[in-house]
Amino acid sequence: MTTLATATPDTVLTLLRRLPPRERLRVVAQALPELERELPAAPAAMNFWRGASMQALIEQQNVRPANDFDALLSGWPPDESIDDFAQAVRESRQQNLTVPQNSLLSPLRYT
Repeated sequence: MTTLATATPDTVLTLLRRLPPRERLRVVAQALPELERELPAAPAAMNFWRGASMQALIEQQNVRPANDFDALLSGWPPDESIDDFAQAVRESRQQNLTVPQNSLLSPLRYT
């Protein structure tokens, strides 16, 4: 005779499927906390998806506050307008989209 202690997962599922849906849900809900307690802790790879707090990231990356706001603005001449900046960004992006003619990404030419 098969008991629940010696039953295979397939046998348990077959028995569960014989129950009405609400009773099946009650049994699963009752067993779930016990199963969760018996599971090992989540592997380290699972921690990747949890994300670190902002404070933990600051400490890990040794981030310090910016004391010189002007240093954050460096890289663009102060006498240039925002329109010139936007145009330069568009041109740079367009250049990056251009595929060289001899590139492997250029369309195939059949002769």
